[in-house]
Amino acid sequence: MFRSLALFIVTLLISCSPKELPTIFTMDDSQVTLKVSHETTRAELEDIRQKLAESGISMGYEGSEFFENNNLRRLVLTVSTPEGNSGKTTADIVALQFRYFGFVYKKGEKGSFKIGEV
Repeated sequence: MFRSLALFIVTLLISCSPKELPTIFTMDDSQVTLKVSHETTRAELEDIRQKLAESGISMGYEGSEFFENNNLRRLVLTVSTPEGNSGKTTADIVALQFRYFGFVYKKGEKGSFKIGEV
């Protein structure tokens, strides 16, 4: 009985731990994907913002909050594409610890844009 209870508690604690979710950013001739989490830093977002601007994609993260180590605490992300797609998503630290947020955009295809949980 005690062993089962201890195993249950350990399993519960492990499942509540933040996941490892490194920032994912890919951009090629046909698609752009951005996935951010609690591990994403202010410097990463700024670097990505600049790269996207060179491709005509406007990304802002004004209103986002960061911890003292510059990791993301609260996400406020806005994106506009050359085809006129645009959107905004937000996420707090709890959501960022367990899921990715960001956007996926297929270049040149109107309507092929998703922002939010990805």
